[in-house]
Amino acid sequence: MMTMEIKRIRKLNNLFVVDLNDEISLSLPESVFVRHNLYKGKELGEEDLLDIRKDGERQIAIDFALKKLRNRKTTWEIKDLLFKEGIDEDAILAAVDYLQDYGFLNDREYAELYARDKRNLNGYGPVKIRYLLKQKGVDDELIADALEHFTQDDEIELVEKIVHKKYVRNRNLSKEKTKIIRFLLSRGFEYSAIKAVLSRWP
Repeated sequence: MMTMEIKRIRKLNNLFVVDLNDEISLSLPESVFVRHNLYKGKELGEEDLLDIRKDGERQIAIDFALKKLRNRKTTWEIKDLLFKEGIDEDAILAAVDYLQDYGFLNDREYAELYARDKRNLNGYGPVKIRYLLKQKGVDDELIADALEHFTQDDEIELVEKIVHKKYVRNRNLSKEKTKIIRFLLSRGFEYSAIKAVLSRWP
């Protein structure tokens, strides 16, 4: 089995560059460099090189993803960001497994928090929330679970609050029903909930 000796080690942009010869070098995060106990003069076999390279790609993917996760992301969003960064597919999958195992990525939790915030803070209905979560690559079953507690009674109550705040206080509601319906549909409310609220006014 062919072996190569580490000829030089240098630091470049927060990575350790390990030069084996004029043609082969490895750019590694510090954690990988330490984990494999690399030093000048150490000899590495072909399998060692492959393992170190894969570990380095995986760690780079994890580090990049963790920076992006300062703002919550779905699994699909993280995969897409890593892919656009040009990271190897195997490294992406390994990084995602790591992030899920350690609780950094959790689509179920994300969907529940997202649905709650969009409902309470943005005043969105279930149709729009479902659409937005789908756009973020969340599984249909997880979306359904996240919206499970958004009952029709809750939806009607929220529609009523929006209508009262936006229209009833200042305008003649009966003259603007078409406009109101369009607005509420754009907010993602079911027509049945809108109709239930507007039917209370002539």
